[in-house]
Amino acid sequence: GRVLNIAKNTGITLTTISEVINKADLLVLWGANVVESLPRLLSKTLFSRGKFRMTGREIKTLIIVDPVKTTSFGVMGVRDLALRIESGKDIELIRTLKKSCYSPTEIPQDGVVGIDKDDLKRFILNLTEAENGVIFIGQGLFKPQDRDKSIKELLELIKMLNIKHRKGRISVMMLGGHYNMAGFDHVALSLSGKNHSLQFSENKLIDTPDTIISKIANEDFDCSIIVGTDPVSHLPWKLSKKLTSKPLILIDNKKSATSKVADIIIPSAITGIECRGLAFRLDHVPLELDKIVNPPDNILSDEEILNKIIERIN
Repeated sequence: GRVLNIAKNTGITLTTISEVINKADLLVLWGANVVESLPRLLSKTLFSRGKFRMTGREIKTLIIVDPVKTTSFGVMGVRDLALRIESGKDIELIRTLKKSCYSPTEIPQDGVVGIDKDDLKRFILNLTEAENGVIFIGQGLFKPQDRDKSIKELLELIKMLNIKHRKGRISVMMLGGHYNMAGFDHVALSLSGKNHSLQFSENKLIDTPDTIISKIANEDFDCSIIVGTDPVSHLPWKLSKKLTSKPLILIDNKKSATSKVADIIIPSAITGIECRGLAFRLDHVPLELDKIVNPPDNILSDEEILNKIIERIN
């Protein structure tokens, strides 16, 4: 969601998993440990041949940009490039790339943020010469202290590279931390034109600088309805404490930290197993999910539960 908000001003070049499988010759993992967080992603994209490539892994280059040597480094081959950068210095590397992609003389002789000159030149060469490259943006690139400036600079870099490219392009794919994270963005954008700071009054969307986080921090709410997520586990302790200080209703199909403190728990059917539904893949492709088995005790789907609540309120 944050990437899409920034892309409103910078523009963005997206791609799909199918495109990566069939056409990509460069994969960049930036702040992402996909071997542990998305274990099937590399087996599908890096180690597959694809329809438009005579060979598979042999012609694909993997570049990992990360301050930590994660498990993903273990799949790297001789043609790949591991860039262990200094922690919190992503934006400095991106700015150096923006300067150097047009003028090789701009490459610092002593390297930058822990990367030596030769590796930096290889990185730039791969970015400028790839036929079909994709940069996977991981959670490690989101830093609250830089207010998403790194994302903005990276999208600007990709735009510059695509203008410079003669035979190919560089695309972006956001790696969400959970299932169907892109779903809310698409629904919110289609209904309201924005995907954050949504506040309604008298059935009308109103402009507000507030966010869910600021609302909780200021205790500007008297009740919360949590649907299919676990904020008590994900939010900082101070915010979780304020959230649980007011009545909390949870609609979910599994036990979680939030379910242990919720005042009311309404169990829901599992989408794609116990009921039909729609989910968005991490590449923003919608998938129709079919029902396989009946839910126990006639449990309703989250959509049916919310519709019944709306009917009773109205």
